Amino acid sequence: MYHSSPPLFPVHVLHVDDDVHILEVTKAFLERSGHIRVCSCSSVQEAFEHLTVYPVDVFISDYEMPEMSGIEFLQTIRGHGCDIPFILFTGRGRESVAVSAINSGATFYVQKGGEPRSQYAELSDKVMKAYRQNRDQQKLRHLSRIFQVLREVSDTIHGNERREEVFARLCSRITSEPGYQNMRIVLFDANGNVTGVYHAGLEEQMGRFLSYLQAGNRTSCYKKALQSRSGPVICAPDETCVSCPLYSGHHDAHTLTVRLEHAGTVFGIVSVTLQPEYARDPDEQAMVQDVAREISYALHHFLLQEEHNEMENLIGTNKKLDILNTITRHDIRNELTAQLFHYDNLLELSHKYPEIAHDVKELGISLNNIQEHLMFSDVYQKIGIQKPQWLSISRIIENIKHSHEFGNVSILHSTGPLEVYTDPMFGKIIINLVENALMHGSRVSTIQIRFVERIDSGLLIIEDDGMGIPDNKKKIIFERGVGRNSGLGLFYTREILGMTGMSITENGTYGKGARFEICIPKSCYRFYKGEELMNALHTSFAGQVHADDS
Repeated sequence: MYHSSPPLFPVHVLHVDDDVHILEVTKAFLERSGHIRVCSCSSVQEAFEHLTVYPVDVFISDYEMPEMSGIEFLQTIRGHGCDIPFILFTGRGRESVAVSAINSGATFYVQKGGEPRSQYAELSDKVMKAYRQNRDQQKLRHLSRIFQVLREVSDTIHGNERREEVFARLCSRITSEPGYQNMRIVLFDANGNVTGVYHAGLEEQMGRFLSYLQAGNRTSCYKKALQSRSGPVICAPDETCVSCPLYSGHHDAHTLTVRLEHAGTVFGIVSVTLQPEYARDPDEQAMVQDVAREISYALHHFLLQEEHNEMENLIGTNKKLDILNTITRHDIRNELTAQLFHYDNLLELSHKYPEIAHDVKELGISLNNIQEHLMFSDVYQKIGIQKPQWLSISRIIENIKHSHEFGNVSILHSTGPLEVYTDPMFGKIIINLVENALMHGSRVSTIQIRFVERIDSGLLIIEDDGMGIPDNKKKIIFERGVGRNSGLGLFYTREILGMTGMSITENGTYGKGARFEICIPKSCYRFYKGEELMNALHTSFAGQVHADDS
């Protein structure tokens, strides 16, 4: 959800007017609340000199001035790329002046005259409204840029770049944003030893910082972050930070530190140093947490990738064996075709010579078993040939619905952005379970697929409203050769799932429907909701602007 953070008081106003009396009265009225601080300038030249030294949040300017009109002053600062809110405060009441002011980029137009209290109350209200709108717009642009960085990192995780290149670029991109001074990612092994450091903005201090870490030291914010599960640790440098090698460069900044964790594995921390107003902003903190989550996913991915690289030689060997097995199976099928021809001849002779009927029957059973073995080996050899991948469950289900005909049976799913790390044949598992329900459920009208999270795992549930499976058959249905159609489908299902540490059970109620539950380890599923945050930000920001305008 988008949060409109409170103003960072006081709001600095630069007021330009050639009438000294107006300057004094305006300053007195606006500063009464304590929320606004006014710097008064009696000329445009004085205002330009002030801009080079002091911060300004809102401009207030008269229209008629000797050196330059208020419109010309506005056009000059807009021409230099300055988007600070500008309020034209003038006694000129012509409509053309107001139109010209707005067309030149003025935020508001306030006319002088009338009862002073109401006039200055309106001006004060316009100052605060202009300030808030400008801050909200800057904030949304900033968060959008940070979100774009997240998208870039997410896109490169599955590319060919090495971990070092991805994280170095991430640090560089984050610190290129206004308000961010530096960023560092520090990785630890299970024993707490530093295994990697990636950074940007710390070039001069990095040598001393690395020596500090390698000596076994940890900053206070690192220690707190590694123990915290509630969000970023916010550090405003004080006397407890004096021993930190980064302390000298953090006097006027705050630090947000988040631990990097995915599926129960803690990889280290990510820390950013930024301006205090950013660090205190709830949306900024949420975005930094998203950055940490994306890095954690990346680390998990790279860890799996390293394991996969170690298996490359084995996979290459398996592919060669796959080719050999395919050729061998082809030759066996040719031989089997010839044997089936001779079997048919013997079957005819058995009617004439009953004494050979038993042997012919046994021969038929044997040939049928050979066919089943060939079919089994054909499917089984494909398991594990390809590396596991992150697969979108909702996309798999939608593809199945579009590519298969299921008659009047409705297939409903509510898995959202769930992705499972598994063998690419996982889609065949879903198809097999759906077809199994249609084949054996007798009266199936609806099949529902949903996901439930547990403490240490998740359950992908596929259930139907058919007859279900008797209690005495719930375990044996996964054995090879059981069932009306030899039971090979559910046997394959169990074997494929086992390749990535998953398991399957049937926990339905006979008479009410079958319920297959696939147990997925914590490390093998994830949810990606990055775009939801930005959609919420845009929606809420639009609502905020509308509320301000009203």
